[in-house]
Amino acid sequence: MKKVSILSMALFTGAFAFLACNNTQSAKNPDSEKVASEANDQKIETNTFEKDADALVKLASQGHYLSAAANYAINNANQKQVKTLANTIAADHHSMTSEISALASKKNYQIPDSMSNEYVSDVAYMKNWKKGKEFDTKFVNRIINEHEKAINILENCAIDTKDADMKTLCEKHLPGLRSHLEESRKVKEEIESVYKS
Repeated sequence: MKKVSILSMALFTGAFAFLACNNTQSAKNPDSEKVASEANDQKIETNTFEKDADALVKLASQGHYLSAAANYAINNANQKQVKTLANTIAADHHSMTSEISALASKKNYQIPDSMSNEYVSDVAYMKNWKKGKEFDTKFVNRIINEHEKAINILENCAIDTKDADMKTLCEKHLPGLRSHLEESRKVKEEIESVYKS
């Protein structure tokens, strides 16, 4: 009987230690978007405001990503038009992220001060792209994809929000994002033509 209870106790202690280790590991590198969203969920009571906070969380994380990716592309892109696009993206998204941060602070929402873990992995992955066609093409495709996402978030938010400040922010930045998207598509066509020849 004693042997069984000692064995049970050892197994229980081992399992507890394993779980504690696992929790420590995930606590070391928490996802910035999840942390901000969870903090907002505890503060926000209405669905409308929760949607506003979620939109700001996603846009802030994405803004950090676009700034980082664009800054990396400035030094690593091959074609001049890709570098020019990257410069525009870096500057404009840094500015937009600052405005998002100011609005979040005013509304007492928590937003991430860095990109999500998924975006961190994506920036790290960029370092494996070969300079030239691969880098330029993949970077521009990422920019197109992220701008389509951001435009979708802002369009929905502009329609759904009941907050005048939030509506103003969305409507202010939609034209710039649409312009980035249009420019990115144009650059994509240009580099496809360059790399074909």
